[in-house]
Amino acid sequence: YMPDGITYFSWNGKSNLITANEGDAREYSTFAEEARIGSKSVVLDPTIFPDAANLKKDEILGRLKITNTLGDTDSDGDYDVLYGFGGRGFSVIDASNFQLVFEPGKALEEEVVKAGSYDDDRSDDKGVEPENVTIGMVNGRPIAFIALERANAVAIYDMSNPASPQFIKILKTGAGPEGVLFVAADKSPNGKSLFITSNEVDGTVRFYQP
Repeated sequence: YMPDGITYFSWNGKSNLITANEGDAREYSTFAEEARIGSKSVVLDPTIFPDAANLKKDEILGRLKITNTLGDTDSDGDYDVLYGFGGRGFSVIDASNFQLVFEPGKALEEEVVKAGSYDDDRSDDKGVEPENVTIGMVNGRPIAFIALERANAVAIYDMSNPASPQFIKILKTGAGPEGVLFVAADKSPNGKSLFITSNEVDGTVRFYQP
């Protein structure tokens, strides 16, 4: 999942972690791990993928990026398993045993599509690219704010039930939200909680009143 942001919160006597699973691949001058399924370098095992020729078409899976460091489970030179980057969402993890409690699957990106903020040019890469996450108490409830770098937005969830977070809304922000900060009411200059984003692409800092 290659999370880029992580935060902790305790609720009803249980400790939890939330990770924003961006999926940032490694790329250096001497090594790059991204490969498109449709490229010649990606050979699919004919037994596991009998429809490989169809899967490698651009309109199917061909443009999806995977890591070239995993997937050849029997070391015979072809891919038996395909590992994409990120997961296009976030994970809630029980901090006491590090067991996965929740992840939204495709639901987060579907909410971004409904909100009209989805950058479809990124659907073959890592989608909305969840970049960072913070938790704040709003009206007595733990609320998660998840920065979506490629959607220029923040997804907001009620975390009162960590095993089943409730989606609240997509908040459109500046371009490329990178940093997120929640300021509790008792530490805020106006006595009300604040939510702040720093936005990498347009160079803005924005303040919101939850």
